[in-house]
Amino acid sequence: MTGNIPQVDLLSRLLEACSLRHRVIAQNVANVNTPGFQRLVVRFEEELAKQVRRNGTGERLLPGTPLIVRDTSNAPRADGNNVDLAQEMGLLTKNSLLYQTYVQILALRLGELRSAITGR
Repeated sequence: MTGNIPQVDLLSRLLEACSLRHRVIAQNVANVNTPGFQRLVVRFEEELAKQVRRNGTGERLLPGTPLIVRDTSNAPRADGNNVDLAQEMGLLTKNSLLYQTYVQILALRLGELRSAITGR
């Protein structure tokens, strides 16, 4: 997408973050029984929220790139792995719903733009 339409650009970045998060969650699930594996998470919305709080001037936001980081908040099992399958499946469902929501909002926004351009 182009950077000319801030809402479309932001939605595009959110969709990219959701897509990356889906792949990371799938990797966590695939490694649920790998000894020593530490689960990974995608950080994007938290950084975007910080940027929004800091940006009180009304300037256009340019969200950064999603970050993949190791999550050590879960206590590891005896084999050193800290992936909880139930938690990952819940996160996968949440991520899928967010992705669908962002797609619907993007479709509505593009429909509004199309209507404005065609005059209908």
